[in-house]
Amino acid sequence: MNRFVVLRESLLKRRLLLPVLALGGAAAWRTFAARRNRIVYPAPESLIIEPDADSAGSDRFIALEGAANVRDIGGYATSDGRHVRRGRVYRSGTLAEITENDQRALQTLGLKLICDLRSDSEVTKAPDRLPVGITYTRIPVNADPKDEQQFRLRTLLFHKRRFSAVVAELYRRMIDDHAPVFGQVFRRLADSDSLPALVHCTAGKDRAGLTMALLLLALGVPEAVVIADYSLSNRYYDHFRRYVPLKRLRLLGVTVEDMQPFLVADPQILRDALRYLAERYGSVLDYLRQQAGVDDETLERLKANLLL
Repeated sequence: MNRFVVLRESLLKRRLLLPVLALGGAAAWRTFAARRNRIVYPAPESLIIEPDADSAGSDRFIALEGAANVRDIGGYATSDGRHVRRGRVYRSGTLAEITENDQRALQTLGLKLICDLRSDSEVTKAPDRLPVGITYTRIPVNADPKDEQQFRLRTLLFHKRRFSAVVAELYRRMIDDHAPVFGQVFRRLADSDSLPALVHCTAGKDRAGLTMALLLLALGVPEAVVIADYSLSNRYYDHFRRYVPLKRLRLLGVTVEDMQPFLVADPQILRDALRYLAERYGSVLDYLRQQAGVDDETLERLKANLLL
């Protein structure tokens, strides 16, 4: 073999190997960078704050085959000594995958209204499987538009330590932009003909969580108890993980653990959101009256319907 052929083959090998080596180096660097920037979050179950023994109640939770985070918001004591009625308002995640057994279980609750807080795109992709004879209404909270999803992804890729702040901003945006939605929900719940009712979003922890927190606070349940109720969604963390597009994220060096702030119901997030509401709008009742359009008559009907 002459010198020219040897040289040509040597150059050819380099041309083939260099991209491979470069890709391997890039992958190694991505793995190193991901590990270096990874944040160790507390275990989701450690975020659960159990309500007081009188109001916890295992019967609060309703086990369905195709839906998670289904529970009764009743049983909690108010500051003036009354209690939220059981069997009047429920909350849950999506009902898109419920089975025929689940539909029968929901019918046994006597539900008259299902209120869906999901966006148009969410409903199009996964419409609820509705039990027969129950009124369905959509009151969407579009708190996470596409540009915000892209921003969240950029934060995950390049600024992981800021991701919790992105989730906190999501709650502030719901408070600022979606007060009329909360008003619509409250007016429906103030109508006794709509009860019992179920309010849900996709996971049942953020949009439904904030809606139910505002409702319980309006009824006079102490904030500490409301935050404890909110934290109960962490029982369903393993279910929430199903919503993460893991295959696509792994290609970008993102793990499901990196997504944890978005998958848990962190009590501190709700505390901060309620503090923000108080600082900007005054009390919860001020916010509901002035921003959500919930008048005193509606609040009194809510209390009449939902308190003992």
